[in-house]
Amino acid sequence: MTSKTKFRPSPALVISCLALFLALAGSAFAAKTASIGSNQIVNGSVRTVDLRDSAVSSAKIADATVTAADLGADSVGSDEIAKDAVKSDEIAENAVASPEVADQSLTQNDLGPDSVGSSEIQAGAIRSSELGTIIQVSNSTPIAANSSGSVSVQCPAGTTVISGGAQPANFGVEMTSSLRSGNGWLYQAKNNNGAASTLTVFAYCLTGGSSN
Repeated sequence: MTSKTKFRPSPALVISCLALFLALAGSAFAAKTASIGSNQIVNGSVRTVDLRDSAVSSAKIADATVTAADLGADSVGSDEIAKDAVKSDEIAENAVASPEVADQSLTQNDLGPDSVGSSEIQAGAIRSSELGTIIQVSNSTPIAANSSGSVSVQCPAGTTVISGGAQPANFGVEMTSSLRSGNGWLYQAKNNNGAASTLTVFAYCLTGGSSN
């Protein structure tokens, strides 16, 4: 009869196997938990799809490294701009048009002198309630017979001339010019009569304006 001997490992073999198992397990754990440094990453090998959402924050972006070419269309809105962060010298000429200005957002303090001309005002945009009072001022002078003469009048301080004209005392007085002069009106004429004639000039002045 054949006898079978039951194998029983020696204590030294058990200890050796246990040490080998712990060494292998420790190496695998260390490989799993070890961090990967910049030296282990090939340049250009990390792509956008390799990054988690929100993985790149402001603290990881060097100052002044993001330029306009790095920004997508409409990627920067008003919420991303700090209040008062954009100054006039940072805005290109003609960059801000009426669609970029909110209704009723501009006040008189936001406008420079002579910044609004007739071409910037829409037809019917100004109501009578938004205008000051118009007053009329006049001045008269006699013109000798068969002579030329002129007469002018200035609007009072704090008003702006908007129109003017003149009226001779009788027919036979020929107008040679009628125009704005300073903050008033000038009228020049020739008296073709055989007698002196009085010439009166008028200026219409808008209160609340400023002379130019």
